Amino acid sequence: MFFKISKIKFKLLIRLIMQKGFEHWAKTSVAVFVIGGFFYGVYFIFYKIFKYLTSVQDIGYALSDRLISLGFLAFFTMLLISNIISSISTLFRSRETRYLMATPLNKNQVFWVRFINNFFFSSWATLVIGLPMAISYMVTNTMSIWYIVWVFGALMLFLIIPAFIGSIISMLLMPAVKKLSFKWSVVTLIGITSIIAYFYVRSNLSGGLMFNVLGDMTMLNYYFRQLGSHRTPFFPHIWFTEIISALRQGQSMRAFLFTSALASTTFFGFFITDYVSKKIFQTSFEAAETMTHKKHSKSTSLHNSRLWRLLSFFKQDVRSLWVKDIKLFIRDPNQWSQFAVLLVLLVLYLVNLKFIPSKITSTYLRTVIAFANFAFCGYILATLSVRFVYPGISMEGKSLWSLATAPIGLKKLFWEKYTLSFVTFIIIAEIIAVISNGLLSQSNLMTIITAIGIFLMSIALVSLNMGLGILFPTFEELNPMRIASSGGGMIAALLSLVYVGLTVILLAMPTYRYILFVTSGKQLLVVEIVTMVGLLIILNLITIILPIKLGLKAIDKREF
Repeated sequence: MFFKISKIKFKLLIRLIMQKGFEHWAKTSVAVFVIGGFFYGVYFIFYKIFKYLTSVQDIGYALSDRLISLGFLAFFTMLLISNIISSISTLFRSRETRYLMATPLNKNQVFWVRFINNFFFSSWATLVIGLPMAISYMVTNTMSIWYIVWVFGALMLFLIIPAFIGSIISMLLMPAVKKLSFKWSVVTLIGITSIIAYFYVRSNLSGGLMFNVLGDMTMLNYYFRQLGSHRTPFFPHIWFTEIISALRQGQSMRAFLFTSALASTTFFGFFITDYVSKKIFQTSFEAAETMTHKKHSKSTSLHNSRLWRLLSFFKQDVRSLWVKDIKLFIRDPNQWSQFAVLLVLLVLYLVNLKFIPSKITSTYLRTVIAFANFAFCGYILATLSVRFVYPGISMEGKSLWSLATAPIGLKKLFWEKYTLSFVTFIIIAEIIAVISNGLLSQSNLMTIITAIGIFLMSIALVSLNMGLGILFPTFEELNPMRIASSGGGMIAALLSLVYVGLTVILLAMPTYRYILFVTSGKQLLVVEIVTMVGLLIILNLITIILPIKLGLKAIDKREF
C-alpha cells in the first residue's frame, strides 16, 4: 500500500510537470531559469572566495575547510529547526494525514508517506545552496569530476539525518502537549535548542585573533592550530567537511570512513525513527487532534479586545483586518513558532559578532565586514518576506470570496497585509542593523547607509512577495510553509535573494570608492558613483512598482 501511494504521488508529480498550457510552461521556465541562475550565483561567489583562500600561504586550505564546516553547521541547525516545525504541521496538522489515518492503511506507513513530503519541503533550499558551495570547493581545488557523485551522495545523507531527528522530536512533543499548552511546549523546546546551539558555537569557534596584540606568536600559533582541528568531531557537518577535505588530498580511505559514519548514522536514524513511529505516532496524532479541536471556554468580543482599542487610529474596516491577521498569527503555532526561531537565530548572530575583531585598520576589510553584515540583514528580510508575506493572500483560502463580495474589497485587504508586513519587518531589520553596526564599531556613515538600504529592501521585498503571492496563489493549501515551498514560492525566494545580492553590490561599490576618497585621497569617479546609484534606484523602482501593479491587476481579473 505504501508503494502504491508513493507511485500515485510520483505520477501526480510527473503529470504536474508535463501539464500543457502556455501559463504552466511559462511558470516552469521562469522557475528553472531563476533556480539555475541562483545555483550559478552561489557557485560563482563561493568559487571566488575559495580561490582567494587557497592563495593564502600555509593556512589557505585550513581556512577553506573551516568555512565549509561553519557553513554546513548553519545548514544543519536550520534543517533541524525547520524539520521540527514543519513536521508538526505535515505529520499532525494536515488534511492529507487525517484522510490517510482514516483509511485501512497501516499507521506506520502513513508516517513514512508524510515523512517524504516533509523531507522534501524542508530540505530543497539547503540542497540548492549546499551543492554549489561544495562543487565550487571541488573545482577550486581541481578535484576529479567523478567525486561530485560521491559528494552529492554524502550531501543527501547529511540532509536526511536532521529530518529523522526532527520527526522524532515532533512525535515526542505531541504527547507533552496534552499536559502542557502547545505554546509552552514549543517555547521550552526553542529555549533548550537555543542554549545548546549557543554553547556549541561558543565552544567550537576558534579563538579570535586579536589584531591589537602584536608580536604574540603563542596566540598566533594557537589560532592556526585551531583552524585545522575540531573539538567535537561527532557531528554530521564535520563528517561532510572531512569527506571533501579527504577527497581533495586524495585520501579515499579517510573519505570512505567518514562517508560510512554518515551512512551508518542515517541507517540507525531510520530504524530508530521507524521504531518510534510504530510506538507513538498514532498516540501523537490523537494528541494533536485533541489540541486542534479543543474548545476554549472563554471568548472575548473583537470590539472589547485590547488589540482593537490599541489600533483605534485606523478605520473600523481596516482595523478589523489588522486584528484578524494578528490574532490568527498568534493562534497558529506554525506561524509564531517559526517567527520565534528566526528571532532566536538573530540574537545568536548578534551575540557572536563579538568574535569579530573590532580594531581593524584596513579600509577594505572594514567595508567588506560592514557589507557582509548588511547582506545578512537583507537575507533575513528575504527569508521573512518569503515565509510570512508570500503566503498571506493564499492563506485566506476559500473565505477569500466573502471578502471579494464584501464592501471592504480585495484591494483594501492587499494594502492591509502590505502595511502590516512592512511595519513589522522594518522594525526588526532596522534594530538588527543598528545593533550589529554598533557591535562591529562601524562609522556613522556606514550605519546610515545600512539603515537606508534596509528601508529600501523592506519596501521592495514586501512588494515583490505580495505581488508574486497573488500571481501564484495556492488557495487549497492551508500550511504556510507548504505555500512558501511551492513553485511560486521558489520563484519568490530566488528573486528575493537575487534582489538582495544586486542591492548589496550596487551600494558597496560607490561606498567603497567614497571611503577611499575621504581616507586616502584617491580619485573619486563621480560618473561611476552616479551610475551605480542610478541603477540602484531603477532596480528598486522595478521591484516595488511592477509586482504591485501585476498583483492588483490580477485581483481585478480574478473571478469568484
